[in-house]
Amino acid sequence: MILQLDRLGSLFVTRPLLDAGLLGARPGIPILMYHSISNDPEPGVRPYYRLATSPARFREQMRWLKDHQYAVIDLTEALHRIETHSNRAERAVVLTFDDGFRDFLLDAWPVLSDLGFTATVFLPTAYIGSAPRPFKGRDCMTWEDVRELRREGIRFGAHTVNHPALYRLPWREVQRELGDSRSRVEQELQEPVRAFAYPYAFPQEDRPFVKRFRTELQQAGYTRAVTTVIGRASAGSDPLCLERLPVSDCDDPALFSSKLAGAYDWVGGLQAAFRRTKRHATVPRPS
Repeated sequence: MILQLDRLGSLFVTRPLLDAGLLGARPGIPILMYHSISNDPEPGVRPYYRLATSPARFREQMRWLKDHQYAVIDLTEALHRIETHSNRAERAVVLTFDDGFRDFLLDAWPVLSDLGFTATVFLPTAYIGSAPRPFKGRDCMTWEDVRELRREGIRFGAHTVNHPALYRLPWREVQRELGDSRSRVEQELQEPVRAFAYPYAFPQEDRPFVKRFRTELQQAGYTRAVTTVIGRASAGSDPLCLERLPVSDCDDPALFSSKLAGAYDWVGGLQAAFRRTKRHATVPRPS
């Protein structure tokens, strides 16, 4: 159902209500979630699940941010603005990229550089090497690429070592994925790494898991983490379970602007309800 409703509901229900002042949206900072910047048509993948954004569409989206005077900030600044309620006078957005694909260097970075934008890239460290390594059918960056981009101002976070479904792992393996990935990025960049991105769907409906996972993040040295929970980061957000807004080639200017305005946040509520219902039919995670 969500595959048909997310666009229609955002463009023709929540956005008009927001624009008319009939629906209140709490202030929030959009954290955009990108993956691959490429012309991959992703055959057979439905719009809601697509991960690729074409270079042309990405350039259009970044130009839209520039033309509408959005400040592109990093996660640390976003959390500071949320905590101090200092984001009311300026529209801000955070750009994040999961999986460390090399097309970020080739097709996203030139656009970001031209516009003076920053971003945070989350790395699955087993796929980052001295030469490009394939992951999900795409080459990832090398450590030299990562260091070059860091010198240019791009920030990096951890995205586990092997990109597993953490929810299906015993806790000792979760600890290893969290700790080893952070250590490797710190070793390569010679600086502290405090940001993490959760791979695959975040099990927000399993409160005991979320509580334990937050503890594991803290013990591994992280102070902020982004998830796949849909919505904008706001005063009620947990810094270790931050919401994001997925972006792909399907996000034309109408849908892209609606997401930034808060007209897509309702999808997060539907997502949560669906996951709570589905949980009763799932196999319990290992201890």
